[in-house]
Parts: sequence; structure tokens; C-alpha cells
Amino acid sequence: MGGLANLVLRGRVFYFRRRVPADLRERLGRRELVRSLGTIDPRAARSNACRLYLASEGLFTGMRAMPMLTDTELSRLVQDFYASVLQGDDAVRLARAQPLPSHLVAAKRDFYGKVAARAREALAGDGFGEAREIAASLLRRQGIATATFGVAEWNQVRQAVLKAGIDVAEAMQARCAGDFEHEPKDRRLKMALAALASESAPAPAVPAAAPPASTSEPVAAETAISKPLSELWPAFCEQQTVSGAWEGQTASQARATFRLFIDVCGDKATAAYTRTDASRFRQQVERLPALYSKSPRYRGKSVAEIIALYAEDTGTTRGKPLTPKTIKRHFSALSTFWEAAEAGGEVGDNIFKGFRFGAAKKATEQRQMWEKEDLARLFATPIWTGCLSEQRRKTAGSLILRDEKFWLPLIAVFSGLRQEEICQLHVADVQQKEGIWFFDINDKGARKLKNRSAARRVPVHAELIRLGLLDEVAARRRAGELRLFPQLEGGGADGRLGHAYTKAFTRYRQDVGLYQSGLDFHSFRHSATTFMHEAGVHATVVDHVTGHVTAGETARYTKRSSLQQMQQAIDAIAIDVDLSTLHRPPG
Repeated sequence: MGGLANLVLRGRVFYFRRRVPADLRERLGRRELVRSLGTIDPRAARSNACRLYLASEGLFTGMRAMPMLTDTELSRLVQDFYASVLQGDDAVRLARAQPLPSHLVAAKRDFYGKVAARAREALAGDGFGEAREIAASLLRRQGIATATFGVAEWNQVRQAVLKAGIDVAEAMQARCAGDFEHEPKDRRLKMALAALASESAPAPAVPAAAPPASTSEPVAAETAISKPLSELWPAFCEQQTVSGAWEGQTASQARATFRLFIDVCGDKATAAYTRTDASRFRQQVERLPALYSKSPRYRGKSVAEIIALYAEDTGTTRGKPLTPKTIKRHFSALSTFWEAAEAGGEVGDNIFKGFRFGAAKKATEQRQMWEKEDLARLFATPIWTGCLSEQRRKTAGSLILRDEKFWLPLIAVFSGLRQEEICQLHVADVQQKEGIWFFDINDKGARKLKNRSAARRVPVHAELIRLGLLDEVAARRRAGELRLFPQLEGGGADGRLGHAYTKAFTRYRQDVGLYQSGLDFHSFRHSATTFMHEAGVHATVVDHVTGHVTAGETARYTKRSSLQQMQQAIDAIAIDVDLSTLHRPPG
């Protein structure tokens, strides 16, 4: 609309639009502010837009003035971290009925030494991602809102946690050597502990009556052991998250597991459960439907009631049962808890150890790959041939939008990258060296990696370059964007950027008639791997491209592949689909 600043006409209604400044986009989580003005009158729209402009200006100014966490807040945070780990260790030690064998003590001492060394290495290289889960959990415990956190705020907290983490690990290592008087070196941690000590300084002593003769130290331990499982597992899940052993989604799944186990076997002290309970739990969950937690039919029902309802279903109404993989996951969570209880002397044996679960399918059949015929059908749908509008992507038209819906499947099949690795790509992650363009897959800032082998450089396929991916990167850089796909927002228990896209891609395949069970986004990775293998690429190079750990003796001697080798492997991926109508001339 000529002369009407920040206004756009959609249909007959005016909307306010304003781009978010580049330095605030990551903190605000969006590129622009859009709001309907609810009017078709240009004068009223102009007046409303002026008010929204002033309000947005105030928002931007306030965000820029918003300080990072203070030293006091960070001190409370790291003290919480330090205290929770050491108090947890105290509780386990005091509840232990038998001494810990010397070889386990030595193993624990070595483990904490490695934890401290890893934290130092992360600090030295600004690898703040190492403390991602712990930092997020501590912030939640302290009730600190993170909605407006940008990279700097997150890294400030993660750096503080890494520094305190060295002291935590060294304190635990010292305890394994019999030294319980370890003094932390971290400035903030020392400040918090000093403040805590002054607050809890004892008042003048008042003579007190002697305790009853029957009082003894083991009472506290016995009380802890006698607590029902429902009172123990929440703290265990929290500790697993704080320590980084579990991600948010894993912890959420474990909570559901404990609730399920208590439903089946009752709420008892940990030591009161037997292997018979573990067997009974397995027998019951094997009779549950796969959708027992999602179907309205089973909502609010006990396990016994769900099993009875599921038994009544026949024919097409009867869904599939829980898979062996899911049942194994339940047992893994419970076994982890019992393993810790066994080490702490709270139980005699891990009642979940030794159970075997056969795979529902062979490893090669667990997920399908996109065959070349499937890819031809997919890339012949409206997202790549032309759709009607941004909201009507499944309907054929003349509009091709080169956003994440367009690029993610293409990048996946021509690279073998995991979905989240693509979603979290930053503009700075697309680099060139020795004349080769590549994706730098790393865990800097808010990025996450599946494992340490996932950090790698993956060359950009020649077809992606012909399709104009480098031009998209350049455009994002000119616009001041940090991420390659800034419109993606975190979701789910772990805040994954691909959370919403996963659902959208499923709906799209259903809408265009291409949905098949077992054929999903991750299947592109299987396709890329298979196409490289069929082209004769050495298995070790394929593993280096895809970020897999190479099995066997080869892995001990072959640490990496050169960029040239990996470029040849990537360009060996041929999907035999003509995408030339989507090619863009260089620049």
C-alpha cells in the first residue's frame, strides 16, 4: 500500500507488519511481527498501525536494555547444581547397607576425572552445548524464564554451569579418594556457598536434653529405603536430567514408564519389588495397544481396563500392540533406576536385568527408504511443481516457495543429514574450503548433536548448488539472519526445531496420497546411504559422511575422510529425478 508504512492488504483487511531487527530475532523467535488490524478503512488502519509501531518500538528497546543474568542469579544457579549432586551422593552413601567394592570406587574416581577433563575441553573451545540440558533444567528449577533468551544469554548460563561442573566433578572425584572437604575454585560457587554459610550460622548454643537411647544414625537410611517408589522416581528423573544423562524427551518417557509400572505392580518400597513384578509388568504391557496413551477411548483408564477394552476390539478397529522396541525402552528406564538403587545398597539385585526383547523387524526393515520411484512421485507434488498459496501447499498452482518445506527433503536425500541437523543449520555453517562447499555440523550455541561422531563436515551436493541453495544462504546472510531456516521454532520436550515440521510433513504426504507407514523423513537418510553404497563408495567414507560410528578394527585406524573423498561420495548420490525446472543460474 503506497504511503501506508508497515501496512499490507490481505483480501480486504489491513494487517500490520514490521520486521524484527536482526539482533533481536533469535531472542524473540521470529523474523517479523504480524497482526490483523481488523479494518478495511485505510485511515483507521493507519491509526492502528501507528499505535502498534510505537508498541513494537518499546518492545525492541526493552529487549535491548534487558540485562543478562546477574552474578547473584548465576551464583544461586551453580550452587543449586553443586548442592543437588553432592546431596544426592550423600543420600546414596548413607543408605548403602554394604561397602562399595574397591574396583567400583576406582571406576567412579576415573569417571569423574574424565567428566572434569571434558568440561575443561568444552570451556576451552566454547563448546557450551555440552551443558545444554543441565542449564535448561537448572533454570526451570530456579523459575527463570528463558523465552527471551538469545545465544549470548544461553551461553552465559552454560559457561557458568561448565565452570561449576569442573568443581562438581572434582568434588565427587575427591570423595572417591576419601576427601569430603573439597573446596571449589569457581568464583560464583564460592560466593554462593559463603552466603549460604553466613545465613545458616548457628545461634548461641542452648543446652538440650539428650536424645533417646534408641535413636541411631541408620534410621535416616532406613526411612529413605522404605519410601514408596512414587516418592523416589521424580527426584531420580530430575537428577538424570540435571546430570545430562537424559534429555527432556527421555525423562518425559521415563516418567510415563514409572506411572505405568506403579499402575501394574502397585506403589511399594523399591526393595519390596521382586523379579516376579518385573515379569508381570512385561506380560501386561505386551497386551497394551500401541496408542493406549493417545486414544480417547483409553483416556483415564487403568492398565487392566485398557487391556480389557483392547481385547474386545476385533478386525479393522483393533490397532497394533506395543512394539518390542517400546517395551524395551520401558525396561531400560526401570533398569537404570534399579541399577542406581543396587549401587546404593537399597536393593539386592536389579530385577530388570537379563530380560531379552526380540526386534519386531530386521534392522534393514525397521524403516523403509525412499526408492527412486517414490522420490519421483514426491518431487512431482505441488511444493516442488507449484502450489496455490502459502496456506494451500497441497493444491496445484504456479507458486513455488523456497522455504523449509521445499529445502529440507532435498537437503536430506542429497546429504544423508539428520532432520534436526538440517533444521538447526546456521548461515555460518555453510562454508567453503579447498574449493568445496560443505555443511559444518557442530554443537555450537543452541545446536544439538546426537553423539560425538555426529560432528563432521558434509559437502554440499552439486544438485543442491544447481537448485540455488548457496543463493538462499547468501540471501539469509544479507538479511542478517542467523539460521538458514529462521521460521522454524522449537517444540516438544527437547525444544527441537523440527518438531512442528515432522507433523507438517506427515500431513502433507497424507494430503497428496504418498503416505506409507515406515516411510518418513528419516527414510531420506537411508536412501542417501544406500545410493552411496550402490555407487561403490567405501563403507567407512559413508559412515564419515553420515556421522555413524564405523564398527570393527577399521575404526581404530581410519579416523576421518578428506573433503575430496566425501565430496565424491556425496556427488555419487543419484536419485534419477529431473529437477532441472527448479535450477537457478549462479548468482
